[in-house]
Amino acid sequence: MPSTPQPGRRVALYVRVSTTRQAEGELSIPDQIKQGQDFCTARGLVLAETFIEAGASATDDRRPARAERLRASGR
Repeated sequence: MPSTPQPGRRVALYVRVSTTRQAEGELSIPDQIKQGQDFCTARGLVLAETFIEAGASATDDRRPARAERLRASGR
C-alpha cells in the first residue's frame, strides 16, 4: 500500500542513457521514469521534477540535464 506523501519530502529524478542499445532495452528512459515513480510512490515521496539526459556519456560533466539538476538543487 502506498504511503501518504509527506510535506517537505520532495525529490527529483535524474534519468540517463548513454547508448542506443541502453535506450532500447531494460534501461530505457520510460522504464527508468516508471521505476523512479514507483519508488517515490512506495515511499511517500513527492516527485517534484524529472531531468532526462538521453545519449549522454557519464564521463562528460557538461551534460545539460545534469547541470540543470544541480542548479535546481542549489549546488
